[in-house]
Amino acid sequence: MTIVKVLVDAVGEYNAGDIVTDAPEGLVDIAKRQVRNAATGELLAIFVNSNDIVSDNPSERELELQVQLEESIAREAELQEQISMIQADGEFKELKAAAKELKISGYTKMDADELKEAISAAGGEGDGK
Repeated sequence: MTIVKVLVDAVGEYNAGDIVTDAPEGLVDIAKRQVRNAATGELLAIFVNSNDIVSDNPSERELELQVQLEESIAREAELQEQISMIQADGEFKELKAAAKELKISGYTKMDADELKEAISAAGGEGDGK
């Protein structure tokens, strides 16, 4: 099993920091011939011993991915909050429509809980349906 570490971005389908086990022939050839980037002179890939792979220190790529993951989680939380607000707004509109239909006075100034109570007291279902 040949293990190759990619040192720069865009070497085939790999990016800097990727460790490729069972590396394809082309990547092995790049590491064997010590091919360098024409513009910067950086090595594209090197061979790695399996003992070198085990490390507690995350690579730059792993750190980047961790930051992206945290940003995605934060964005998901924001979107979930927005969805909840939209759903609550839709429920509120339904409650107001039900209150209007039941001719409950002052329904326009009530909040959702007050509307539910008033609809229940007027003989409608408490959920506004």
